[in-house]
Amino acid sequence: MSGRGATFVLLYGGELQVDDKFAPSYFGGRNRPLHVPRNINLEQLKLRILRALKYDPTKYSVNLVCRVPVRNEFIASHVEDGEVCEVLLCQAATEFLIMYVDVEEKNVSEDNIEPPNSERYETSTQVERVQVASTSRFEAIEEALH
Repeated sequence: MSGRGATFVLLYGGELQVDDKFAPSYFGGRNRPLHVPRNINLEQLKLRILRALKYDPTKYSVNLVCRVPVRNEFIASHVEDGEVCEVLLCQAATEFLIMYVDVEEKNVSEDNIEPPNSERYETSTQVERVQVASTSRFEAIEEALH
């Protein structure tokens, strides 16, 4: 391993629980070490993790939470932006950090043409058809007057 990288132990396939003091506990699952360059960004890190765990990055995404040492304790920190990622990469250059990985399947339609809320459009189209077929306001007023 090169001294210019950062090393993580990935925990995945289990369940992460975080208490009210942000202390993480992980149950079940598997683990795998991963060494990455220190100069990668968050998106690149996510891609490296997906590939290391043998997931197709076009079909899956990851949410990352890292176990960070603070004094004599550990806290769980969501890796949600580039700044957090940079801090963790610097820390992981001097010691192994544990990264909790939650793999999710992406919601992508098969043909990539259909909008994600197409069911809503179908419903509103049906409602419009019903309204067009119903009695007009003018006819309803005429009936009420007679």
